[in-house]
Amino acid sequence: MNNLLSRDVQVKSMEQTVKHAEQYMGEICSLLASYTRKTAKLRDKADLLVAQLFDFSSREDPELQIGLKIMAEDLAMVQDYRQAQVERLEARVVAPLKAYGDIVKNKRADLKKFSTDVNRELKELQKLEKIRLRNPADRQSIAEINAQKASNNAQCSIKQLEETIKDFQRQKLEDIKRIFTDFITVEMLFTAKALEIYAHTYHNLEAINTQKDLELFNGRIKMADSLAGLLDTPLTSYSSPLMSRYPSPPLASPKSQRLRSMLASTTGQIHRQQYSQYPDTVRREEEEGEEEISESETEEGPHTSRQSYAAQYTQMRRWQK
Repeated sequence: MNNLLSRDVQVKSMEQTVKHAEQYMGEICSLLASYTRKTAKLRDKADLLVAQLFDFSSREDPELQIGLKIMAEDLAMVQDYRQAQVERLEARVVAPLKAYGDIVKNKRADLKKFSTDVNRELKELQKLEKIRLRNPADRQSIAEINAQKASNNAQCSIKQLEETIKDFQRQKLEDIKRIFTDFITVEMLFTAKALEIYAHTYHNLEAINTQKDLELFNGRIKMADSLAGLLDTPLTSYSSPLMSRYPSPPLASPKSQRLRSMLASTTGQIHRQQYSQYPDTVRREEEEGEEEISESETEEGPHTSRQSYAAQYTQMRRWQK
């Protein structure tokens, strides 16, 4: 009976181990799955911001236009890395945690089997004790044999269960270490790359010469005032040095419209879903798109040497080839 009590303590300890693993691993899995979904939603909102920034830039004067386009392109590139972050979190963090649902289920089945063997042994021992009280010698020997068999089965089961729970605990420890190491690694990779891109974007935004755009704006205002009194002269036939010196903000050209469309397709959720694997750097297709963006910038804006991080990255990759 003392042996049975000892086994009962062992079983309860093992059950507690499995129960805690099921509870906490399940809760952590749920939280990290929600964390991953929120990150994906943040990526989608940033894609919308990129489209708005790019559209806004096409209606501004050159300095602000360049700064906003650079910010839009760099922000789009950050979302490409955020997409890689989402996919890595799903594959390396959430999926392994989900797998513990089946693992825990199997361990509970093992515990149930052992509990059945222990109960069978207990019943045989109780039966033997009753027979001893009545003291029939022939039946007592049969009961002792049955009790011994039940005891041996229970002993084998407890050894197997101990090994199973030890393997489970070892696997749990190793998996937790690996899963959270991967989680931190994924977060560090994204943060490091985002910081690198954002630092570049920050310096480009600081380089915007707002005074130049203000001079253009003031020139157009003065031109409008000077033309206000010339009611008899058609506005379209009037030409002055001011009009060439202070042009209106460039409208969206077919090239810039194609550029916005290309940028939206690069960063949009539908485009991303066409690929199941995402490399550590921007996809080859995205690099080709960025090359076209860089070429468009060269054609449309030869007056500036400022470039987005995405454009510089594309040039670097092209030189490496």
